[in-house]
Amino acid sequence: MPQLLNPFARPGRWYRGVFHCHSTNSDGDRPVESVIAWYAEQGYDVVAITDHNQMTRVPDPRRDRPLVIPGTEVDVGRTRLGEPYHILGIGLRQMIDLPRDVAARHGLDVQAVIEALRKAAATVFVAHPYWSGLVVEDLLPLHGVAGIEVFNANTEVDIGKGYSGVHWDDCLSRGKLLLGAANDDAHWRLRDYGRAWTMLRLESLTPQAVAEALGTGAFYASTGAVLENVAFDGATVAVRIPPPGAAEVRFICDRRWGQRVVAEGPPLERATYSLRGREKFVRIEIITPSGEQAWTNPLFLER
Repeated sequence: MPQLLNPFARPGRWYRGVFHCHSTNSDGDRPVESVIAWYAEQGYDVVAITDHNQMTRVPDPRRDRPLVIPGTEVDVGRTRLGEPYHILGIGLRQMIDLPRDVAARHGLDVQAVIEALRKAAATVFVAHPYWSGLVVEDLLPLHGVAGIEVFNANTEVDIGKGYSGVHWDDCLSRGKLLLGAANDDAHWRLRDYGRAWTMLRLESLTPQAVAEALGTGAFYASTGAVLENVAFDGATVAVRIPPPGAAEVRFICDRRWGQRVVAEGPPLERATYSLRGREKFVRIEIITPSGEQAWTNPLFLER
């Protein structure tokens, strides 16, 4: 069985990061320093400002917390339904060349843009697939993409299309490895900030370590739920949840496989799932008694 990286078995500690938010340099309602200050006050460890079709320069990047890494969100290409892809490039060294004209950007080949971002050392994610109207045929052909946003707070608050779990599972079921991150995508007009983040397992907080963790799956996504440990021995998956525990644990697999464990009394502090031997992948979703969620990346993938 081709097991994937399990960050809970990796040395280091957990760092809280958001890798999709905006400033007044594009369509956000807060200037850059205000964005950074807000996340610093909330105790975030790492932030990427991803203004549209540009790389925002940080006035003073010399700070202990949060670590600010460069990023961008480019709206390029055309999906099956005629909408542009929104592609996140995290940790790029310099901005790629893009036409200013909207129609020209949307006429670009999205794969060529992804390759340009990767050449600029970016880790690439597809933003809010559900809100963007993506279908699985839009995602399957893409190469060099680390993952998708399984949850995006702005699009959830805006029109209820923040959760892209079906897109994720469709790709995983077909052997397409995509990781699942969560982000605010804060524009600061709605209450779309501080609602979703990604927990990274790192030995040191550096831009290089962050990019490597995002690219290899050394993280889990969250809207507030915390995971204590995930263990996988190739046959059984076990998850531990610290207080207040979980109202529900879902072991998500392809087709009809998997299991939903619901607390019938006190909240769950532990749940296990024994593989039947037919699953192509397994990932875990946690829902707390107050509704916060967390998502692990798949622990294995049959291609």
